[in-house]
Amino acid sequence: MSIISGKLLNKKSNLLKIISLLKKPPILVFLIMIFVVIFGPWLAPYDPLEPKPMNTLAPPSFDHWFGTDNYGFDVFSRVLCAARIDFSLALIGVIIGGGIGSLLGATAAYKGGIIDFILLRFVEVVQSFPVLLFALALFAAIGGGSRNMVLAIAIVNIPMYLRIVRSSLLPLRTAEFVDAARCAGLKGISIIVKHFIPNAKGQIFSLFVLSCAYAIQIIAGLSFIGLGVEPPHPEWGSMINTGAGYIMMGVWWPSVFPGLAIVFSVYAINGLSRHQMTGQIRSSI
Repeated sequence: MSIISGKLLNKKSNLLKIISLLKKPPILVFLIMIFVVIFGPWLAPYDPLEPKPMNTLAPPSFDHWFGTDNYGFDVFSRVLCAARIDFSLALIGVIIGGGIGSLLGATAAYKGGIIDFILLRFVEVVQSFPVLLFALALFAAIGGGSRNMVLAIAIVNIPMYLRIVRSSLLPLRTAEFVDAARCAGLKGISIIVKHFIPNAKGQIFSLFVLSCAYAIQIIAGLSFIGLGVEPPHPEWGSMINTGAGYIMMGVWWPSVFPGLAIVFSVYAINGLSRHQMTGQIRSSI
């Protein structure tokens, strides 16, 4: 009986912690955004790629909750569908850049010497350029589009992960578990992947969440100036650009609603990172 009652108390305690966590606005907004990313295309009341030229710049109403833009696209449907595009591009780019950067950072910390020197010089060169300027130069060289945007986000993230992971793992180069792994006959890459990188998983996760928020802003900024997702596919930055010219005419909804989507997304992701760094999420699981 005591074992059963203990399990029930643990389940009740975990449930209360989850409820307490959901009461935090950033976490709740983040879960809503994830729901929209997954189910947005099915929740959209209209086809986001089907314009209605006879119903352009219609204000928000019961038929069109967020109104329509200058082409007659339903803004609400496009905001929902753009969430999946923005989040997917950001996630893929950060995963690629974070994975490569973490591996290079762990290698620099483990090997040291000339490898560490070369990788640090690479970081300094890339980070010497402003992010958007670097992305513009990259797009000028290889062209725009979604694939190249993912490539740009990955390249931008590699130096950040490299520097953070290297600084986190550098003191462990002479740790006893590393010497034990060498004595066990493990090679350098096995030690780096199996024993070295896991010691930086907290820093990697915190940076990963922040990088996703930053990547969404980069995607929106590049799409705003016409270098991102190809039209007519919905994307928050390009939607803001499309409606920006009509704000002075009192037509605010084509730009404001996608702008709010960016604000809430970044707010939710930054809030998730803040809770993780303070240990609140980890202690609630």
